[in-house]
Amino acid sequence: MTGQWDSRMELAAYWVRRRPRRLPPKAGRGTRRPSGRLRFGAAGSMGLCAGLLVAFSLGCGGGELPEGVVVRIGDRDFRYEDFRAYVEESLGGDVSRFGSAVLSRLFERFVDDQLLVRLARDRGLVDGQATAQEAAMRLLQASPVVVSQSEIERYYQEHQSDFARPPRVRLRQILVQDRAAAELALAELEAGVGFGELARLRSIGPSASLGGLQGELSREDLPPALADVVFELGEGEWSELLEADYGFRIFEVERVLPEETLTLAEATPRVRTLLEEAQSEELVRAAAAEARQEYNLRVAVERLPFEYRGVFADPAAPE
Repeated sequence: MTGQWDSRMELAAYWVRRRPRRLPPKAGRGTRRPSGRLRFGAAGSMGLCAGLLVAFSLGCGGGELPEGVVVRIGDRDFRYEDFRAYVEESLGGDVSRFGSAVLSRLFERFVDDQLLVRLARDRGLVDGQATAQEAAMRLLQASPVVVSQSEIERYYQEHQSDFARPPRVRLRQILVQDRAAAELALAELEAGVGFGELARLRSIGPSASLGGLQGELSREDLPPALADVVFELGEGEWSELLEADYGFRIFEVERVLPEETLTLAEATPRVRTLLEEAQSEELVRAAAAEARQEYNLRVAVERLPFEYRGVFADPAAPE
């Protein structure tokens, strides 16, 4: 579970990376659309975005663009060299590494990022040197998303299975390099030294400073053989020596946690995060769609040195 998402920069960075992400299944059913707006006209919805993409494909073709220009946004032209530099800066590699499908997606991302920068700049939100990440962040800050309690409750009721938690154990570990050190640790445990204290003193594991704490883990979080050992232990019990490729381990089950479903109060931060991220993403996508129309976007995909297939392709062209 994550903490409450309270940074627009995180979403803005996501928009620039644009990995595929959507609301979990059924998230849209019965859920009100975003209450925040980016001062859109009729373009401020995802349904219209799809229609705009079809309409914008009519603005494709290089007949009216200067030689070498692949994108025109308002009065600014972009050449293939601009796109190539964008890919190299974003992904740290030459465009020759990528196939046409990946390059097509990156080209669409490049166009949308330039549109966002232009839109934010014209609204006085950023200066001429702003990045797409900064532009998206400022656009979101200008149009805060508000998730209501009723939306949170509706989502929780429709997705209760997402908040079910299987039986778990709160687990600690002592990791040492050799059998002699492991046997010494076992002897000290038998003598009454606390497991957490001993882990801080003896363990070489990365969680030693935390008393060997591994967190709350279910069977599915552990290798099957280890899960069989751990889930046989009661609270306050520790295992025998367990040999590993990198030393010897001893585990303690500090607490056994039964199967449960998070309450609405417990789930609220997570639900709010999901809805804020989804609604913010939708607003940024709608901003890009509006900018496509506002700046009379022109795209000459036939000038790209790869086989482009995507939203800017001529709808009349053969597949």
